[in-house]
Amino acid sequence: MENQSQHRRITATFEDVRSADLALDAVRKAGFSIVDRPTDRSAVVDPGEHAQHAGELEGMLGAYGARESIRGRHASSGDAGPADEAGPGAPVRTAHEERIELVEEDLRARTRPVETGEVTIRRNVIEETRTIEVPVRREELIVEQHPIQRRPVDSLNSPPPITDPLIQQLMDRLHNMQPGESLRIPIVQDEVVVYKRPVVVEEITVGKRLVEETTQVSDMVRREEARIEPHGDISVHDSKQRRS
Repeated sequence: MENQSQHRRITATFEDVRSADLALDAVRKAGFSIVDRPTDRSAVVDPGEHAQHAGELEGMLGAYGARESIRGRHASSGDAGPADEAGPGAPVRTAHEERIELVEEDLRARTRPVETGEVTIRRNVIEETRTIEVPVRREELIVEQHPIQRRPVDSLNSPPPITDPLIQQLMDRLHNMQPGESLRIPIVQDEVVVYKRPVVVEEITVGKRLVEETTQVSDMVRREEARIEPHGDISVHDSKQRRS
């Protein structure tokens, strides 16, 4: 298994087509990309955006018997050592032993961030009519004219003193008016001036929090079992049965 770091691709070669098919099926489910398959027993895999999981990818390929993953596992023909010595419970070994590896898929899981939604916050201007009450003042001119008993001007009693300066000034002008003159008296009232000012009435706090929880995932896994069917008058030594 050759790791081409400059392209972030991994080339894996398997011993048989079945092991290659099982490994590539697991690689696809794990989210890795298969770039090329030059032969039935080899493939080029690109970690892509999962480059930080290249070690995990190599381990996955090695579990299915990629060449570099199984290097050093096979014993050479004729090798003899302490493990080859017969003993109680020891597996039967021959000088021309061949091994068949049984593969089982191991269920693994990893997480990756995905966008599940978004929140949009906008400011909308709402126009409405609002009515308020404002106290205002205005002046009114009261002119009263009523008849009195006819009598000489000299016999008129002296009027009471006037305390309001404006009224006193007005009366003086009336007494001094000449024929043809007019008196202009301004009348004042309050005018309402409407103005607006922005005030803060509400605020929104925006934040994120990270919630950690445990979820369960299930998937179908496959494993191989060796079925030994002896035919004829032969003796089969099954180390697994002896251990049980």
